[in-house]
Amino acid sequence: MNNKEHVERYKMFEKKGQLNVEINPVDWDSCYRITEDFRYISHSIYRITTNWLKKTFIISPFSWCNNRLRRRTKVFGRENIKGIKSAIITSNHVDIFDCLAIRKAVKRRYKIKYSVAEFNNRKGFLGNMMRADGIMPLNDNFEVVKKFSKAVKHYLEKNNYIVFYPEQSMWYLYEKPRPYKDVAFHYAIKYNVPIIPIFLTFRNSGKIGKDGLEKKYFNVNIGKPIYSNANLSKEENLKYMKSANYNFCKEVYESFYKKELTYEE
Repeated sequence: MNNKEHVERYKMFEKKGQLNVEINPVDWDSCYRITEDFRYISHSIYRITTNWLKKTFIISPFSWCNNRLRRRTKVFGRENIKGIKSAIITSNHVDIFDCLAIRKAVKRRYKIKYSVAEFNNRKGFLGNMMRADGIMPLNDNFEVVKKFSKAVKHYLEKNNYIVFYPEQSMWYLYEKPRPYKDVAFHYAIKYNVPIIPIFLTFRNSGKIGKDGLEKKYFNVNIGKPIYSNANLSKEENLKYMKSANYNFCKEVYESFYKKELTYEE
């Protein structure tokens, strides 16, 4: 499916009020399935060293090119994360490489992890680089979830940021915020770390790509950290943090695009 077909499909789902649908068909033959044997945490000196080399000499140069040349990424609100050593980052998911814009925005090349769907544990060179850069693929297998949760705790204790895409699915260059799943907020509450809300907006380039769509440039908007409230129950905190996160994104959307947030029906 090309980008233009992808956009047409999510417009159809928006009209139906189905805002968390996975648009692109999943090719399970192109990825590795996740079992409890997946290495979320590695203590191997060889693996740690080779991952560092891949990040330094392959991923970082590619990230620079993507942010500087393809997306011309600008960052706003970086002062909001000053002094925050560990956190859960939430972001809208609008491009296969939007993680690189987040990576640039928070200035972390080595202490950032990415929670992703199982089908993003890809085979081949791309998958190899994604694992080296810290993806944490997840499915609903009970043993996998337990191991994933332990890894989240481990990395937060080691002063990492962990990125979650709480809208669940990638909608290419979709401008509006979408409803959130609970997982990111659950871990923020469980491990007592803040949510750092990020919302990507797009600048027009005036250039039309081969897919017939206008190329867009990225703004990464970083909001103030959202902390759980000790006086609220877990359920109340989930509702409060999700609402605060969504309201930040809504405010950024309406301020930047100069229009009220509505969904087609």
